[in-house]
Order: sequence, then structure tokens, then C-alpha cells
Amino acid sequence: MAILYNITVVNTANGCNDASVTGQVSITGCSQTIIVRLQQENNAVGPFDIYTGSTTGTTAVASGQTRTQMISGVAITLVGDNPSACVTPTPTPTPTIGTTPTPTPTPSITPSIGTTSTPTPTPSITPSVGTTSTPTPTPSITPSVGITSTPTPTPTVTPTESPFVGTAYLFIEPQSGSTAIGQYLYDKGINFYGFTNISVPDNSSPAQFNIDMNEYVSFSGWTGGTFPQVRTQSVPQISGGVDSFGNAITAYNFSTHEVPVNTVGDSAWYTWIIPTGATNNGIQQKITYNINGNPNSMTTLIMDSTIYTDTFNYTGSTIPTGVYRVYTTFADLAFYIDNTSNTIYFKGDTII
Repeated sequence: MAILYNITVVNTANGCNDASVTGQVSITGCSQTIIVRLQQENNAVGPFDIYTGSTTGTTAVASGQTRTQMISGVAITLVGDNPSACVTPTPTPTPTIGTTPTPTPTPSITPSIGTTSTPTPTPSITPSVGTTSTPTPTPSITPSVGITSTPTPTPTVTPTESPFVGTAYLFIEPQSGSTAIGQYLYDKGINFYGFTNISVPDNSSPAQFNIDMNEYVSFSGWTGGTFPQVRTQSVPQISGGVDSFGNAITAYNFSTHEVPVNTVGDSAWYTWIIPTGATNNGIQQKITYNINGNPNSMTTLIMDSTIYTDTFNYTGSTIPTGVYRVYTTFADLAFYIDNTSNTIYFKGDTII
């Protein structure tokens, strides 16, 4: 029978009153290593202590973790319901959990928790657990759900979300920028000139697909102006609960993403680029969307398999380095959208 663990992260910074958030994960078999990570957009500075708890009690597994360590991810090994299956049994009857986890040396895409973990029915976790770092001696505290913190005059409540998340990236290529990106890619000597120029990355060769997409993502225009900045959306690794728009959270499918009206001043191609680790090495075959400002009435679309079949290993600086897949409807025009009149919503729907 699987062992259910509570994983609690406590912000021990002065003024935070030991604010904490808790998530759950169930472990079967010998043991399993998970990654506890703080999202980049979270402004908590820590330090942080991490505790695990099961039917056998609560255990401190890491203490004094810095913000940098938490963003990189802290590895924690949890014992399952069959410790005798371990190749090298521990000398004590009850395997102990390591107390000095080592952060990963470089930031990486959030790896999956593992294929043997059983998602909890309704995990409710608040990602914002710490303080807003300011130059004044008294830090400003960002309260989170269930935690009473008062220094800030107008506290805001963050949506319920699992702490075990990856990140999906949305690239918006406006028609008005077709000449700029086309010339850039032409000068790189490749035959992919951007989706607005009615072209696609070369999928006849994995090596060439890798080159094409590295050049596309490294285009200097993804910083604002004619081309909007690259947008991000969390990819939960545990099912249960709802996101900030009231849609169900499903493991490995990115949560509801909003593109506010007039983010782009004309029609544009919308392309999702998602790390393979965030989807548990699966493929985001279907994405739902709504172009009429209603996040709860989505249309489901199947992504183009000739594009998502190949992966590319990004080595530039626009997004974190790593292995990615590309998701769009090209040559179907569904993801060629005019954003000047209505807010657009996207959400991951099906992983295969």
C-alpha cells in the first residue's frame, strides 16, 4: 500500500512567522526521489526548511536552504511501501531520509516526480511562501492562502497551485514582424523563416530541426516591442484542484494561460515550446483555447505531429537550456489569431 507523504516548506526569514505550504505525494516500491523547487516568479528570499511527514511522523530533511538552492531544486528521497525491494538495504529497520540534499548545480526544467507516484486527489498548495525582499530593514511580506501576515497594507491571495511544476513557453510571432524575423533567419543560412512567412522548421533531419529551432528561439526580437516578450505558464506535476481560472489542474498539462486583449497589435502565430521534462517525457498532443475572452469554454485542437515529433536541445539564453518540443497548429490557421479585440486563453489538454 502506497505511503502518503506531506511535504512542507517553511520560510524561516525574520518577519515571516514561519509561513509554510504543504503538498502531498504517495510513494510505492522501494523509494523515490522528488525535487522540491521554488518558482522563479516567487519573491520569497528564505532561508527555508523542508519537512516530510507520513503515518510514521514528521522528519526534517533540509534546513537553511537559500533562495538560489530552492529555485535550482532540492532533491529529497522518500521511502516507499516496499523498502525491502531496494538493491542496497539500509542498516536500520526503517530507512532514513537524507538530511543534507544537494541542489542541482545549474537550473534545469522541473523533472517529473516519477511514473510510480500516485497523484493526490486535491492537493492545495500556495506557491508564494515568503517575503518580498526590500532594501528597508523590515521586509514586506506577501501573505499566502491560510497564512496571516500583516505588514503589507493590501495583501493579495495567490491561486492554489502545486509546488511541483515545470514551465511552458509561449512565443508570439506577429505578422508585422515577419520581415524582421525572416531576414534574421535567412542571414543564418537556414530555410526556416518563421511561421508568419509560411515556413516550418526542417523535420526531414533531427540535426537540422535542432539548428532551425535554436536559431528561431535565439532571435533577438523576443524582448518586447514589435514582438511580445516570451510568455510563461506553469506545468503542474500533480493532478487535483483548480487553477486561477477555475479549470481543473491535470498533471503535465500546462495550466490556463491568459493573453490580455491587445497584447499584440495585429494577427500573429502562437507557438508553445515546452521542455520534455515538464510533460514527463510525453507529448502535449492536444491544447484547448478560446479567442473570445472565456477561459471556461475552450475548443480542443490537435497539434501538428510533423512538428512535435522532433525535439531540439536549446543552448542559447532566451529560455533555459534543455530539451524541448514545439507545439502549434501550422499549417492549420487556428493558432494564427487576432488579439486586438478579445483576450485569448490556452490550456494543456492531453499528454500522450
